[in-house]
Amino acid sequence: MVENKYCVAMNEALPGETSIYRNPQAVKGLHAGPEAEGGKIKTLRDSLLQAVEKYADLNCVGAKMPNGEFQWKDYKTSIKLAESFASGLIVLGLVPPIKEFKDYELHLFAIYSKNREEYILADFATSLYGLTSVPIYDTLGPESMEFILDQTKMTTLVGGAENVKKFFDGKKYCYVKNLVSFEPITDAALLEEIKKNDLTYYSFQQVIDAGIQKPQKPYLVEEKTLYVISYTSGTTGNPKGAMITHANMVSLIAFGEFAVDLYPTDVYLSYLPLAHIFERIMQGMLFYKGCSIGSFGGDTSKLKDDFIALKPTVIATVPRVLNRFHDIFKGIIDNLHGIKGWLARHALETKLYNLHHYGNIDHWIHDKIVFSKFREALGGRLRWIILGSAPASKETLDFMKVVLSIPVREGYGQTETTAATFVMSAEDHQGSGTIGGPGVNIEFKFKDVPEMKYTSLDKDEHGNKAPRGELCIRGPSVFPGYYKDDEKTKETFDEEGWLHSGDICQLNPNGSIKIIDRKKNIFKLSFGEYVAPEKLENIFKHSKCVSEIYIYGDALESFVVAVIVPDMKALQEMALANGIKDKLEDILHDKKVKMLVINDMKATGANKKLNAFEFVKNVYLEKEPFANKDLITTTFKLKRFDAKRVYEEQLKELYKEGPLIH
Repeated sequence: MVENKYCVAMNEALPGETSIYRNPQAVKGLHAGPEAEGGKIKTLRDSLLQAVEKYADLNCVGAKMPNGEFQWKDYKTSIKLAESFASGLIVLGLVPPIKEFKDYELHLFAIYSKNREEYILADFATSLYGLTSVPIYDTLGPESMEFILDQTKMTTLVGGAENVKKFFDGKKYCYVKNLVSFEPITDAALLEEIKKNDLTYYSFQQVIDAGIQKPQKPYLVEEKTLYVISYTSGTTGNPKGAMITHANMVSLIAFGEFAVDLYPTDVYLSYLPLAHIFERIMQGMLFYKGCSIGSFGGDTSKLKDDFIALKPTVIATVPRVLNRFHDIFKGIIDNLHGIKGWLARHALETKLYNLHHYGNIDHWIHDKIVFSKFREALGGRLRWIILGSAPASKETLDFMKVVLSIPVREGYGQTETTAATFVMSAEDHQGSGTIGGPGVNIEFKFKDVPEMKYTSLDKDEHGNKAPRGELCIRGPSVFPGYYKDDEKTKETFDEEGWLHSGDICQLNPNGSIKIIDRKKNIFKLSFGEYVAPEKLENIFKHSKCVSEIYIYGDALESFVVAVIVPDMKALQEMALANGIKDKLEDILHDKKVKMLVINDMKATGANKKLNAFEFVKNVYLEKEPFANKDLITTTFKLKRFDAKRVYEEQLKELYKEGPLIH
């Protein structure tokens, strides 16, 4: 066996694939649950009950009050409320058994809300009582919501008052007969409409009171019990309902036991959508360790205020949020003048040099004099940041590490693998751009993708072995399949039980993994060359004028085109610098401006040594962000199929006009 820092080869490689690799701590067997409890934790119910036994009087869930302070409920109170809510759902007949798929008997209810204390308590209820929640993203479109409600046949929807109103306005009732609002609904017109349409309304407290009056026994909670059906909006077609079991979730607690250091004194700010499995597994790890979780105030544009009020010690985030803080902090440094400006930029350069050459992120003087204010902006107590959902640039990650003087660790996972699968080590400060190594609950290998020229025998530019291929994953965190969709499930697994991720990865000498491409989203141009649009989008996003980008190629054409949402400020500055003084609406359609954007992208592509056929030859400049046209998934990925439909005419016009550069 060949051993390295992040993973261990378990066998000799077979033709067309790499060896099977595991975490060095899992050589003797993959971890299905936390070792600390001697194998007693097999379900989330087990985890919560041991937590309340150990941490009964510690802060559990917190809500931000109008005065800006957080109000807390301890573990004992939180678990009791969750048990009463679950009993209330049962006694009121809000979660009747549904037996429509295989041998599952499910007690389903939808949760449609932003993150908040009541959401977490409702989630506790599912874990403790063998119920199954179906989270609905706060930003989900009406068609997707209707599909989910129709496929599951749920009769009860739980959520914030604003979401209940949003649901009602959409009139997508399907099988829903009951609405439970986290706060009392006082809108008389809404109450009248609910009554007129034969829908029954309960407040959250009413359901709890019903459970207090008539406590119910939990349904059977086993390892195979479905904890949640997590619908992934995907990039094409209807959402797919990934079935996540208690066993899947408990294996992630095992992952966390080895991957992150958590203590009962830790405080976490919850703002990533609880509808996403990434946030759920973070909370599963935290509650197992007796940590405190405070929910954000509900407005992501005011996250800075939440950080200052809560002073979290650990957080999970996504590139979009990290980039926002990066831009704010970098802007502050760039705008400092005189001795302060010189000192800040010198401190930044020094720390980046030390990071790149020695792996150090601390500096005894610069951290106190220059960077302490940046730490205070995020509450002043952060110990680490975990990043997931999408890749972030190496430059952003390194900047945030040295400015905050804490590990900023990128991880990787899919809903189908119950989120976290790989993560960077807390000590690997120089590993930016990789996703680290496998958790103790999975094993992986790469399969050759010859049509994209990725193989297990590949070498890097220095002649060193650099196996590449499609990432395949197996282990207790891998989901059992999609709800009512055996066809899609079969497409996901091979005959040996390996989940095929669709991501093309490379194995680095230290055993870390780097995502380099995507298998599923490729197209062939008319002369036979394959183009990977996501790879190009990630490159061209670094162009000066590009805010968002959708790359497209027609198999009958010989060149690539793009729809671009430009950075309007940068675009206007570029136009003015080239003597173009038209209004914003006009410059978006100005051929000269389009040429400026294309040439700027060409320079970016040249730096990355792209092939000639990978350069964008014509663009359509779009004023509206893609999210405004419902072209972004709930995990911040582009809906490629929908984008093609929305911009069908514009794409035809680009090809009709032909390439603007050669």
